[in-house]
Amino acid sequence: MLDIGFAELLVISAVALFVVGPERLPSAIRSISLWLGRVRRSFEEIKSDVSRELHNEEVMRALKESRDEVQDLTDISSAISLTDSSEKNVMSPPQNEADGGLAEVKSDTPSASQANANEMATDSTATNSTATESPVESPAERGA
Repeated sequence: MLDIGFAELLVISAVALFVVGPERLPSAIRSISLWLGRVRRSFEEIKSDVSRELHNEEVMRALKESRDEVQDLTDISSAISLTDSSEKNVMSPPQNEADGGLAEVKSDTPSASQANANEMATDSTATNSTATESPVESPAERGA
């Protein structure tokens, strides 16, 4: 802290003895040491407060980073679950037994049967219930 050697201490004590006097020197040394102790404690308190604040800032920063990472992971997991559920809907087996259990491979371009179904739906909406008979007979109608 302070680089004071033995020679400097002797000079300081001789000046203090001469200025203060032999009767009041012990009480002056005692009060000076009390003041130095108070100053030292206040510096230690300030240092501990600063280190505590820095530690709190580090902890808060670490918590914020962890919260951001958790948020990113939840966003990714929700996106994956949405992707998985949409893939399951696309890859699900056919619901109709008339298909013979064969699943069509889904692609971005519509297949011929999908195009025909779309055209039939467009034609049926254009006529809009004007026809009394359906172009496709049900199995019950065939047997009757």
